[in-house]
Amino acid sequence: MSSRITWFNRELIIYIFRSTGWIGFLYLVGLIFALPLKMLAIILKENNEYVEFENLFSCQQMIQFVLVIVIPVLLAIFLFRFLQMKQASDFIHSLPITRRSIYVHMIGTGIGFMGLPILLTGSILILFHSAIDIERLYTMTDIWSWMGTTFILEALIFSVAVLIGMVTGLSAFQGLLTYIFLALPVGLFVLFTANVKFLIAGFSADYYLSANMNGISPLLAATEMEKLTFFSINTLIYSILTFLFLISSLFLYERRKLEHVTQAFAYPKIKPLFKFGLTLCLMLFTGLYFSETTGEPGWIFFGYTVGSLFGYYLGEIVLQKTWRIRVNLKGYVAFIVAIIVLALIIKIDPLQYKSKIPDEKMISQIYIGNSPLFFEDDETSDNASNYLKEKENIEAIRLLHQEIIEKGKKVSIGELNDGQSVFLMYELNNGKRLAREYHLQNYDSYMPLLAKIYESNEYKKMVNELLNVSDEDVSKIKITASGQVDKSITITDGQQLEAAVQALSEDLNNQSFAQMTSSFGDYASIDILLNNNKSIYMNWDSSYTQFSKWLESTGQSEKARLMADDISYILVAKTDSKIYHSNSESELAQQIEQQPNRLKIKTASEIGTAIDNAQIDWGGEYSAAFYYKESRDVDIKSFSGEHVPGFILDHFNVNMS
Repeated sequence: MSSRITWFNRELIIYIFRSTGWIGFLYLVGLIFALPLKMLAIILKENNEYVEFENLFSCQQMIQFVLVIVIPVLLAIFLFRFLQMKQASDFIHSLPITRRSIYVHMIGTGIGFMGLPILLTGSILILFHSAIDIERLYTMTDIWSWMGTTFILEALIFSVAVLIGMVTGLSAFQGLLTYIFLALPVGLFVLFTANVKFLIAGFSADYYLSANMNGISPLLAATEMEKLTFFSINTLIYSILTFLFLISSLFLYERRKLEHVTQAFAYPKIKPLFKFGLTLCLMLFTGLYFSETTGEPGWIFFGYTVGSLFGYYLGEIVLQKTWRIRVNLKGYVAFIVAIIVLALIIKIDPLQYKSKIPDEKMISQIYIGNSPLFFEDDETSDNASNYLKEKENIEAIRLLHQEIIEKGKKVSIGELNDGQSVFLMYELNNGKRLAREYHLQNYDSYMPLLAKIYESNEYKKMVNELLNVSDEDVSKIKITASGQVDKSITITDGQQLEAAVQALSEDLNNQSFAQMTSSFGDYASIDILLNNNKSIYMNWDSSYTQFSKWLESTGQSEKARLMADDISYILVAKTDSKIYHSNSESELAQQIEQQPNRLKIKTASEIGTAIDNAQIDWGGEYSAAFYYKESRDVDIKSFSGEHVPGFILDHFNVNMS
């Protein structure tokens, strides 16, 4: 008899159903609307043979997402709301039942309120599947996977909300802290990674931030539930964490003092952790904000200072529940000292991160590029062509890496020009990777080493898809003139396709490093359609000499590319700060027109020379506005370096003198 009194209390069960039962019913209704009713509507609809789902998570995904992240938190808040209300707390703890039994009652009913709606919804889907031939919509395996994965994900979120409820005396604060806690791993990782790049040269924040981090947080995992599978490492980890969180919650509940209702935190030792955690997060966030907006070291440190002070002050407001507080600066000073010490340790680099270059014998292959954002890391695709494997290229890249380290180049804070960046990804024989990214302040000094790598046949095949296909793979080539002109040609003849592909391939193989990285003479765009319906896009510029000669020999060049006859005139002016900060091409054109020393180019020969040497971007020494005969639109281009025509130099040199 005593055992029944200890482990099952009728009054407590009634109390739970009255206060929380509506959440389970709401969840059941939501699931029925999201899945069975949706499936029934599809089944009854005519012409439904084209409706397909990747799995059951793909059906009404937004509704399922909201239910998964909201229902468990609501359950935890209302089940343990008695801990935040004195009258309810006194009632529950006056029952002839131990705290452990109360906890088991609450957790058991909470799991039931989550599990039963999932089980009932799954049963309805099973009935549909057995009665109607809807195998194309979902399978039995899909049902069991959906039920198991949904329950595990919700159980984890529920266990976190319960754990938070044990350390706080405010229901609203419990909900807020639950979502913060669930998002905290990803948030801290992003903030820490984005700030470490200021301390360690070569650290590639973009590479680590571009990785898939959805598995780190169940909140992010819930956004892509259609990619989740029941038998996976993530679900195993979630199950273990759920068990650990529930055991920890029981431990805290049995030691919680009942008088801590309406308190922000029931355990005083957690208060410093919350306060300094909030201070750290706001400090990193504001530092990152000023880094991205200004790029100036002074502003970045200003952001660190303001963010840390505000975070510390905000933490005190929450803990003291009033904005009229007396701030204890000793704690803030201790925090700053700890941060400085940690930053110095990272800067000193005891693990020799900055100087580490893999031994040549350990390297399987290497990727080199301007940014990790262009590095394809999809395990489902063949990435072999993204890497360099030849011994000469591996030696050249290691030599480049060594020279960067020896010159002591640091990550340029706020560097925005990816053209001055180098990203290296070493793939080692043991399957591990080593990634480094450098923003070089004197990029030109590395040009000889970079040219040796980029001009190699292996690298050119890696970046130029055309070099990996034969002319027999090409079904059609369409060439569309650049600029505001309506000219294009299409090549379908077999012999002409073969000649065009050979000419383009020869031009790509003959390109220098300078021609590969800077495009001058924007003639036309080339769309190459392959037999497998894939396309290759190329930009025809003045470096494509063989292709230009071949197309001229066919008599189609003038019909396919921008010519001097298409241009009415060109206005050229020295590039200044006003031009750089203009927002549109029309504004740039007005700025150029207003320059008193501008040059107007009207002769066909000079216009042709300007077309051959103009670059698409606006960053050259001289900005140019191209005005067309058959269009009111204006194109803005520029000239720089050795590609500035002599007549432009003569005009501005004479006027300056």
